[in-house]
This record gives sequence, C-alpha cells and structure tokens, in this order.
Amino acid sequence: MFPYDFIFEELYPLQFRHKKMFGIDAFYYGDKIVFALRQKDNHIEDNGIWIATKTEHHEELRSLIKDVRMIKVYGLKSWLLLPDDSDYFEEGARQIAKLIKQHSILIGNIPKLKKKKSS
Repeated sequence: MFPYDFIFEELYPLQFRHKKMFGIDAFYYGDKIVFALRQKDNHIEDNGIWIATKTEHHEELRSLIKDVRMIKVYGLKSWLLLPDDSDYFEEGARQIAKLIKQHSILIGNIPKLKKKKSS
C-alpha cells in the first residue's frame, strides 16, 4: 500500500497512474503528474505529500494550504511539500485533493519527454 493513502478517498472517483520517481510514489492524472507520496527513514524532513506545480503558483498555494514549503533535500524548485509532521497535514491533503478534482491550474505539470538515446 502507499503512505498517506487516505488521500485517495478524498480523490475518489478519479483514477491515477502510479509511477516510481526518485524511489517514491508519483501519481499522474491524465498527462499531468499531480503529486507524489514520500515516507522514508532518511531525510525525514521531506516526508509527506509532494505537490507538482509551477513556481509562479507557489505563493497562491501557500495561501491555500497551511505549512506548505519547499522540498529541502532534492532541490526540486517547482515542487512544494506538505510535510507529514504538519499539524494541518490532513486538512492540507483534503485541500490538495479538492484542487486536483477541480482541475486547478495550480497543481500538475506535464513532464518533459525523455530524449531517446541514439544508437
């Protein structure tokens, strides 16, 4: 099972595609990566729900979701983190789910296509 899997109850009935990313669980809705779930023993400060977004949306997301901040270890500039040790974790997860269900432009990125290696 996935960490913080209660978020899928909030996202029902949407269907997501799962893919491993940096050894964590990333989830796609349609063409967009929308969030990832991380719960590991190392770098615990980055455990929680990673929100796929763009830097221009950071300020608005911070105003909508308490305790959202930058990911510390991985240096991902466009992503934000709702840390699992936040007092507002479940409330924030519900807000993330609500934005995803509303197809908000604040959440989701279309990943760049990987270049094929030439033979």
